[in-house]
Amino acid sequence: MTAVSPATHGVAGVRERSPHPYHQAIIDAYQAVGRPKFHQVSPVQARELLRSAVAAAPKPADLPMLHSVEHVTIQGRRGPILLRVYQPAGETAGTCVFFHGGGWVMGDLDQCDSTCRRLAGGAKCRVVGVDYRLAPEHPFPEPLDDCWEALGWVSATYPGGVIVGGESAGANLAAACAIRVRDGAGVRLAGQLLVCPVTDHDLGTESYRQFGNRDWLISSADMRWFWDHYCPPQVDRNQPLVSPLRVVETAGLATAFLLVGGLDPLRDDGLSYARRLAEGGVSVTSRCDAGMVHGYLSAAAAVPAAREALADAVRWIEARLSEVSPVQASA
Repeated sequence: MTAVSPATHGVAGVRERSPHPYHQAIIDAYQAVGRPKFHQVSPVQARELLRSAVAAAPKPADLPMLHSVEHVTIQGRRGPILLRVYQPAGETAGTCVFFHGGGWVMGDLDQCDSTCRRLAGGAKCRVVGVDYRLAPEHPFPEPLDDCWEALGWVSATYPGGVIVGGESAGANLAAACAIRVRDGAGVRLAGQLLVCPVTDHDLGTESYRQFGNRDWLISSADMRWFWDHYCPPQVDRNQPLVSPLRVVETAGLATAFLLVGGLDPLRDDGLSYARRLAEGGVSVTSRCDAGMVHGYLSAAAAVPAAREALADAVRWIEARLSEVSPVQASA
């Protein structure tokens, strides 16, 4: 699987135009009860919408048994940052720092809990979730700074290689951290795991045109609302730490694994970034799953494509932490 020609999975490849029945049932249920869209409510209400959806979902019965799950609070320059540390049973190959999604406005450690447990148990690596500050109370660069400080703490605290990863807006923050590493910030990275990443503020891509108005769990209007909260008018959205796709050079960035859904408005964000990385000589693995909407990885217990995508991510993490020496940026 390469960035220039990403692997596609599903009956009809990326041409499939209907969500998987699992996701369609969720979409239908939301419509039946008149659930508002994120952009139609306040940030506080949007957080509660997401929090209640996560709480209502049945806990997967197939989550791996771990040695421990503990909370650690570190002190950042803007205040305390809560981390959730997932420790697998047995030897630990290294650490994956994972940033949750939610458009920089919502989301928390519970949102990505199942994914973090699966990554830790499957790859036999420590996983550290980060409860970074949220916009609009904390716009750019505050969420990124929290993630960066958490990544630095992990690198200084735990032995072995370190992978930075995230989903959606969290993948945007992970990609920005990888750019900071490459540009000389002195953190060790073995790779970057980017799931359904936001890589640019342009909402006019082909995937946005195809799926942005379908309301398949995320829409163009939602994304515009997220961007406006994360990057108020005084923030330059063209800077690479905001829109990683606009980085001038990709050479020297950490090896990457990208997962995208074929029906996600953000699909082209991920595929375009994969191509940019490959053009710069970065080793890239990418996977595009047909029939999958935004955030599909959390459905690994019910959706085969999500389960297979997560298994690919686990194998990639194992390989990066066991076979590849972490990249050391210049001081």
